Amino acid sequence: MLIEALYPLHIRRPSGDLRLAKGDSVELEAGEAQKLLEMAPGKVKVVEKVIVEPAVKPDGAPLSRIYWQTSDGRILGPATPEFFLQDGDAFWISATFKGQIWFILDSRLRSKKLFETQRPLLGAELIRERNEPKGPTSQDMKRSKQGGRK
Repeated sequence: MLIEALYPLHIRRPSGDLRLAKGDSVELEAGEAQKLLEMAPGKVKVVEKVIVEPAVKPDGAPLSRIYWQTSDGRILGPATPEFFLQDGDAFWISATFKGQIWFILDSRLRSKKLFETQRPLLGAELIRERNEPKGPTSQDMKRSKQGGRK
């Protein structure tokens, strides 16, 4: 199990002492790692291993192009996946789109059909100040009914 020191530590153990600086990682057997986690809570943590693999078909050919939805609702693409990444329970796809590298969470993937049928996002109107009238006031309406008299 991979353990990371959150603070500088001196760990005494039968197989030899370990000195870890903040941010150092060490691979320990599961039992030894669990004991260290119990004895030094908040001073060490388990490091989830990140798995990175090239995104290619078994014959080495590139995968089909992908489309994904951004946080503002736009669907972007097409882009060819370059790498698959797994970080704990999260799965990501790395792709280059318009000269920039994007890391796309698997749940954000969308179909080509959705990409082609998306409606363009429209700009919003400016919100008026609260004190600024939105139209004719009730007094203006009364005046127009009375023939413009004050």
